[in-house]
Amino acid sequence: MTRRRRVRRMRGLNRPLLGRIGASLMCALAASACGLPTDDAPAHIEVPAGVFPDRNEPVVGAEPDTPTTSLHAVYFLRDGLLVELQRPLAAPVFLDAPLNNLLAGPTPTEAENGLESAIPAGTEVVDVQLLRNNVVSIHLNEVFFEVEGAQRVRAVAQLVLTASALARDSQGVLFFLDGVAQSLPDGAGTIAQVRPGDLPRVLRVDDFGELMPLTPLRSVSS
Repeated sequence: MTRRRRVRRMRGLNRPLLGRIGASLMCALAASACGLPTDDAPAHIEVPAGVFPDRNEPVVGAEPDTPTTSLHAVYFLRDGLLVELQRPLAAPVFLDAPLNNLLAGPTPTEAENGLESAIPAGTEVVDVQLLRNNVVSIHLNEVFFEVEGAQRVRAVAQLVLTASALARDSQGVLFFLDGVAQSLPDGAGTIAQVRPGDLPRVLRVDDFGELMPLTPLRSVSS
């Protein structure tokens, strides 16, 4: 075969194939130079400690784990005044979660520290929604509406403050029973008159200043 014909045949070879052949030759030469065996059977190689990071060691630059809980404000009473308690709730937190957490009442430890709830036992959240005007609507069962007097005022205050913390720039809270909006008292015990066909007045955090301590009381539940 002449030199020209050999050159043409070499040019006709597949370039990726040539690359793989070249890489294999380089690996073989490197193995021989380092004195490594070229047996077909796998060989055990001791790796010095510290070469590879520990699997439990955090990786620099890695994204942190998604938090499984987040803190949300619920409001209880101590000596007749409102106390903000930050409760850890499992993520994702929906609108009804802080309210249901409030209805569960204080823990035994919290009760020993003087915290109590005016919300009657058996109260249930039927539905809770954030309306278009940033008003929170709370639908409760009939048990909640059976309380009267000072207890009702304090129970309403607990729910209004807890529900207002559900939304940024909340414009207040409306209460419903069986789909019908209910008129409830503010912190002074006053129930606003409602004209026929109108919704009751929205209750806001500022309506319960009488139940606010001079120095806000806050604590974090474990």
